Amino acid sequence: MYTKHITLAENIKTNNKLDEAESRISELYNISKKNILYISKLIELDLKENIDLSITKKKLKGFIDLDSNYFQARLINNEGLEIIRTTNDSIHYFDQNQDKSERYYFKEAIKLRKGEVFISYLDLNIENKKIEKPYRPTIRFFSPIYVNNKLRGVAGINLNAKNWLNNLKSLDINLLNSKNEVFVATNQDLYQKSTIDLLSKDENGNSLYFSKKISLEDNYVWTIYTSPDVQDIQDKRAAYTFETYKNAALLNIGGLLFLIIVFSLYKKNKDITHLSKTVENRLYERDTLLKEIHHRVKNNLQVITSLLSLQSSFIKDEETKALFRYSQYRINSMAIVHEMLYRSNDLSRINYGNYLEQLTSTMLLSMKGNNSAIKLNIKTNDLFLNIDTSVPLGLMINEIITNSLKYGFKENNTGTLSIEVKKLVYPNFLLLIGDDGMGFPKSINFRNTKSLGLKLIHKLALQLRGNIEKDNSKKGTHYIITFQEIEQTS
Repeated sequence: MYTKHITLAENIKTNNKLDEAESRISELYNISKKNILYISKLIELDLKENIDLSITKKKLKGFIDLDSNYFQARLINNEGLEIIRTTNDSIHYFDQNQDKSERYYFKEAIKLRKGEVFISYLDLNIENKKIEKPYRPTIRFFSPIYVNNKLRGVAGINLNAKNWLNNLKSLDINLLNSKNEVFVATNQDLYQKSTIDLLSKDENGNSLYFSKKISLEDNYVWTIYTSPDVQDIQDKRAAYTFETYKNAALLNIGGLLFLIIVFSLYKKNKDITHLSKTVENRLYERDTLLKEIHHRVKNNLQVITSLLSLQSSFIKDEETKALFRYSQYRINSMAIVHEMLYRSNDLSRINYGNYLEQLTSTMLLSMKGNNSAIKLNIKTNDLFLNIDTSVPLGLMINEIITNSLKYGFKENNTGTLSIEVKKLVYPNFLLLIGDDGMGFPKSINFRNTKSLGLKLIHKLALQLRGNIEKDNSKKGTHYIITFQEIEQTS
């Protein structure tokens, strides 16, 4: 009976993992569905207004560049010819586009009604009729484009499914595509036909695998499966058997008095175990909820960044465009904090050294490109800060770095950006940040200026209960900033 119970409990836990995996896949799928519907609507509006296709290409290119999960976006006309094809590497023009009229996904997508979505096989990406290497698991999303109720073609985006598959690994879930090929597994060769019989049982008749079929938009069926922890069941059964014999011997020797004591201890231990498990479950639920909140906040901030980018593509004035771009940098500095909290096991603090590496590298790439010779010198010595301190400090550092890259290295792309954070007597810290560029203009009053960036720097320093001074003893522009770690209110 005990073996039956622990086996049943393990089976329930295994099925819950499958349900959680299905839920995650559905959530990720829904995001891609919204994206392809958004892309098809954007193209529909451009075609309706007779906007030059080169502008539409730039919009699709902007979408691909902003979201690394997608590596290709395209527009295919009614005859199956690619009118627009953009990738995260380059834009392919008309004479480079391919005829997709015989591809299964085009034949299926062209039949759809407005607002419907077709999802392709989960397979490996093919370029020039050959499987691309390194392997890139791909899912294609298509939706038809109607202009004034007339079919004008289909829009499509190619999803790099690696992030989806990595999402399943944390749950110890394996995945087979609709062709029974292995795309996630620990003991099978990837991208080959599966050799496992999912219906096999052990010597006691218990299933060795639990599986579930998943169909998105009723297109193709995937199989997710996992195994119950058989070793854990056997260990629990062996431990229980040993305890049973030991207690039986003690009961025979000790008599009725010992029986009463053992019963009392057993009941107390059972209550404590139940209480401990309840507390553990509540803590797990709380951490899961907090991670989900940080994940959603990060996603929402990325959506805002994408909207700002798309909106700025319609603006011709470069100064106005710059305002949108700097707003994106500020939003990104906050999004990185929430992303690190979501991926961290510690939901109260983040590794600020890793945060600064990611923030500065992203800004340097965005503002100066791949050919920049500007060096980053970051010293933090295992610094961990809470979210109430990380966000305003990140915004302040973002503004200083933006000014350095915009003005300090205006005439060249060489030099050094340095950031050093030292721990003083808690809760005090010292931030030394600056560049060896052109230096601070004498025409600007550091303490009293109309510049939004410098105003933000001063306001954020006050928010962190700190003080900011300009170090004139070094070449370039350098700041000496003291701040405190803000005590979290929740």
